[in-house]
Amino acid sequence: MNGSFRTVPGCVALILLASTATSAQQPEPWVPEIGTRQFFAVLVEDVEQSADWYRRAFGLTEHDRWTADDSTARIINLMNEHLFVELIWRTDAPDVDRSLGIFKVGFWVPDVDAIADRVEAATGERPPALDVPAHTLRLIQLRDPDGNIIQLSEALGD
Repeated sequence: MNGSFRTVPGCVALILLASTATSAQQPEPWVPEIGTRQFFAVLVEDVEQSADWYRRAFGLTEHDRWTADDSTARIINLMNEHLFVELIWRTDAPDVDRSLGIFKVGFWVPDVDAIADRVEAATGERPPALDVPAHTLRLIQLRDPDGNIIQLSEALGD
């Protein structure tokens, strides 16, 4: 070997140069774009009660439902033109207060205050709105009957 790369400092410099060049290149994302229609599935304790809540909260209609032949699982699929929600009840679901996994799901909406007004009119409780200037958003959070958090955000004005 010749040159400065015979020494440990020379090898370290070569490694640093190679890692800098590699980290500057952004790999192609697996999901380059997310469309306007959204989906999520949620494990619930009472599928009928949850279906009623999601119908009221998001204006969804029932698309279909399914029950396992042995009655160990039930699914109700609700949807509108923007959102598809799959509610799942299973006998083998873990019996815990909260499980690990998705902490909350969120959607961008045009006006969180208008939604907060409708929630208050329907339930008697107004979800507090929170401005997050660092993220240029205003948000409210709703909880479904099983305690899952639905975060609704709008962009803060310029």
